[in-house]
Amino acid sequence: MAEMTAKWLKAHCKENGGYGTPSLNDKLYLHFQGFDRIQNLEAYTGLKSLFLEGNGLENLEGLSTCVELKCLFAQQNMITGIPPSLPPSLSTLNLSNTNLSHVGNVARLTELSTLQASGCKLKTLDSISELAKCPQLTTLDVSQNEIDGDPEAFLALCASIPALACLYAQGNPIVSQVRQYRKRMIAAVPTLSYLDDRPVFPLERVCAEAWVVGGLEAEKNARARFKDAEVAKQKRDHAYLTNLREKSRAKREALAEKGKKALADLGLSDSDGEYECEEEPPELVAARAKLAMYEARPGEEEPPELTAARTALAEERRSDEREAVVSTKPWQALGGPARGEPNTFDASTSNGPLDLLVGLSEMTQGQGRGGAAGRAAESAKGAQALETETTEAESDENAQPSTGDARVEKATPVAPVADDTCLDELD
Repeated sequence: MAEMTAKWLKAHCKENGGYGTPSLNDKLYLHFQGFDRIQNLEAYTGLKSLFLEGNGLENLEGLSTCVELKCLFAQQNMITGIPPSLPPSLSTLNLSNTNLSHVGNVARLTELSTLQASGCKLKTLDSISELAKCPQLTTLDVSQNEIDGDPEAFLALCASIPALACLYAQGNPIVSQVRQYRKRMIAAVPTLSYLDDRPVFPLERVCAEAWVVGGLEAEKNARARFKDAEVAKQKRDHAYLTNLREKSRAKREALAEKGKKALADLGLSDSDGEYECEEEPPELVAARAKLAMYEARPGEEEPPELTAARTALAEERRSDEREAVVSTKPWQALGGPARGEPNTFDASTSNGPLDLLVGLSEMTQGQGRGGAAGRAAESAKGAQALETETTEAESDENAQPSTGDARVEKATPVAPVADDTCLDELD
């Protein structure tokens, strides 16, 4: 077994962030070290918390000089009893899962408020009877023991602990012998606020005390009265808050009227000092407009400003669509009259494809159109000009024959340039 030497204690304190001077340490962690006894702690007079869990201790002797000790955690050891040398300053004592068979020498611990002794060797009511002499004991854990005896004596013992507020007693044979254990324990201990696995609420206490006095019928009546009292209290609270709100509103209105009157006496209007909202930054406006272009996710909440922006954008789009429908021009065939207008094309005066190409050229003038339409129009103009010149030359030859060897060659008309470009490209 390891030995608790002064040198080892000093080094251990330094390793765990403590001080080399023993009296300056207020916490000492000695758990799971394999010690079989407590020794060399006389110099640690300033200790307030001592952790001795998981060792092989058989007793708690050696702590008499720790006069300021408040919390002692000695669970999971082989301790069989509580020595009389424990400092009276103890407020928390944990002896769970030990060989403790009798809770003695606790009456002198006048500041003891929490005692944990679950999973020990407690078997009789006499082994815990001294707990009634602990005036400050509020939390008691004796669960998972072997306590047995008279159920009424057990209730009386718990009721005799003056400040008991939290009790853990489940897992003992005596608990199963108490008829209506929870109701009777709550009624027997007026200070109890937590019993075993759950708190003791006010309604449960009222019902338990009524059941002990008058049985099930009294419990029902007490429950109904408690509910009515709660409803009445809620109504009073609501009325109080309503009255308080009305008084505050009347006070604000009186102050507002007083302020208006003071402004009127000075010849000022109450709107002169009206708060004006600051303009939103352009970045925020642009971001909201960008978000308004997208639909909101189903079931997702969004700010009202974004909803308003999305609605305005939808209205603007619908207005633009209506204007676009009104301003749309009627359909017109390529090179032909508009729909609904009379057809002025005369086949007798038309030169066939040549006039059609000329028409295309005239349509593209001023519009800067290129591609196949421009090339076809230029070819048509060139062919028409060449044919006009040839006709004029033939007329001059018939009117004035040439002399000598001079001969006028008849120019061969140039065929229009073929363009295989699809007419769809004209658009």
